[in-house]
Amino acid sequence: MNKLKYKLEQFMRGRYGVDILGRDMLFLSMILLIISFFFRTQAVLRFLPFILIILMYFRMFSKNFSKRYNENRVYTNFRGKLTDPFKKGWKRIKDFPKYKYLKCPECKQQLRVPRGKKSIVVTCPKCRTKFDAKS
Repeated sequence: MNKLKYKLEQFMRGRYGVDILGRDMLFLSMILLIISFFFRTQAVLRFLPFILIILMYFRMFSKNFSKRYNENRVYTNFRGKLTDPFKKGWKRIKDFPKYKYLKCPECKQQLRVPRGKKSIVVTCPKCRTKFDAKS
């Protein structure tokens, strides 16, 4: 068992490995594979999951670190732009019982204040504007 582990470690030494883009490509290929099993799809859609898996393995075994790193960086930036609004919305839902969200009238910065304090004076940390608000 240790020999196999050693051989695998030797093989993977100097290779890029798994990253967020590779993981998401595998997840997408599994979803597409399941869809192609249950629905009659075009031939292209039947082979797309396998093409994604081959591409994922190519990226994982690649020795070109800089290129794979840049691909992953571009993908994570794009993914962040798509998922950040959902994360912020979920945080607001979770914070609803304890906190209220306000916007600064000057700089439009979003501020979080505790609920149940009635009328308070809020100071924006960004532009130092003071304004009255109800919490």
